[in-house]
Amino acid sequence: DGAAVSVCFSSRNTPRAAEAGVRTAEGHQRRGYAAAVVAAWAAAVRASGRLPLYSTSWDNLASQGVARALGLVLYGADLSFT
Repeated sequence: DGAAVSVCFSSRNTPRAAEAGVRTAEGHQRRGYAAAVVAAWAAAVRASGRLPLYSTSWDNLASQGVARALGLVLYGADLSFT
């Protein structure tokens, strides 16, 4: 109906890089929309001369699925104590 069901945005921006944030509406998940919008976002970030970064938490299996679908490779991890 012309409404966006998945969006990717820059949740953090620097002159050298941008980090992706992605949201997909309930009922539209697991259809490849998140991977498609992240890929388009990354292309736009690269076109601006910056590095696109994608991060997720260890327990966010859906987000890890997006990373797998895009062929992304783990390059770092955070460790925090609470």
